[in-house]
Amino acid sequence: MLNTLTGVKGRLKEDGDVHPLSGIRVLAFTHYAAGPIAAQYLGSLGAEVIKIEAPAGDYQRSGIKEPTAAADAPSPYFLGMNRNQRSLSIDLKRPEAQAVIREIISQKDIILENFRPGVLDRMGLGNSALLAKHPGLIYCSIAAYDPAGPGRNKPGQDLIIQALSGIASLGGAADGPPIPAGGYIVDTYTASQAVIGIQAAARQRDQTGLGQWVRVDMMSCALHLLTSESSYALNAREQACRGRNGISHSHQPASYGIYSTLDGAIALVARPASLPDIAAALGLSDPVIPLLEGSGAWTNRDEIAGILSDRLRQLTSNDALTRLAPTGILLAQVRSIDQALADPDVAGELVREVEHGYGGRYRVILEPLKLSGSPLVFDRPAPDLGEHSVEVLREAGIDQDRIDALIASGTVRATEKKR
Repeated sequence: MLNTLTGVKGRLKEDGDVHPLSGIRVLAFTHYAAGPIAAQYLGSLGAEVIKIEAPAGDYQRSGIKEPTAAADAPSPYFLGMNRNQRSLSIDLKRPEAQAVIREIISQKDIILENFRPGVLDRMGLGNSALLAKHPGLIYCSIAAYDPAGPGRNKPGQDLIIQALSGIASLGGAADGPPIPAGGYIVDTYTASQAVIGIQAAARQRDQTGLGQWVRVDMMSCALHLLTSESSYALNAREQACRGRNGISHSHQPASYGIYSTLDGAIALVARPASLPDIAAALGLSDPVIPLLEGSGAWTNRDEIAGILSDRLRQLTSNDALTRLAPTGILLAQVRSIDQALADPDVAGELVREVEHGYGGRYRVILEPLKLSGSPLVFDRPAPDLGEHSVEVLREAGIDQDRIDALIASGTVRATEKKR
């Protein structure tokens, strides 16, 4: 049972509440990151989401956690990516399990999966077979490459896609190795695209009664993340390169970038016209001003950034921000995630603390979407493996004797307290 703790913002879904996806059931064959994040978002929009897991569970249940954590402690990653879902633990490699799943699927459901292309097809649970039987079904596949394209069988993962898409090539200094993003940005963006596609397909189904196959792949999403940069690459005669001294984007002039200070780092965003004011504020007018003639903010950007960098290393972050604030440019201290989460102006509505038998007391980040007429819900925390197996099968009309036989054979896993 989910408990709302004292002082925590947020609300539980109550009987009679109507949300954007109320009345829609999602069967989520998901693991790792992109699939679970998409399933979680659909649940926050009011859908009933059933996470279908193997008896061994999603790898992320124990994949990334503190080295000192107990062996059976759940991963914070799993707890943060799998709320608003129930867990049906069933061995899909067994024919009897595949038969059960086919019985569960209805005309109005949504299937969400991020298995390797072809895996569910071999089980009779692929999009072609299920759409032929249930033309109203919406079937969403998430993969590294387009599951209907020539690269469908290529493996992929966030870092690999960052490398292959060009995202990683844009980070880091020109005279050093490329630096990828510090988060799993492709996974999260791909999940968002899946949610958009599913909602669009659901809207069309409302109008026509027909479902469809929704395809979302990480490589396409990565290139879409680079919409501006990709357009530049497709149309520019000469390609820009990374700067050597802090310039944080290959298409930006001085002084756009991150600069080290005595006790941390700061970010500067300014138009070239502001550079004389920046130089004056830092006592650097003489060496910087001659470099600004003509298009110097572009052609001399590394020299300018180098001069700024040398000066800012002599100042604390607070001193640098105080000196530069009167110039009117955009400034920020580079904060840690912990510092960002402690800022009530940005994180107050996003952080939710819960208590549950699986995971104990912990905090998670909610989805950023705000809807005035139907606030997102936090219906349930991340489920224990097989926590809802019996409950889901009973709701699907599977009789108790058959459920007991499935559990006894190892086809279905159910947590003891839920049997």
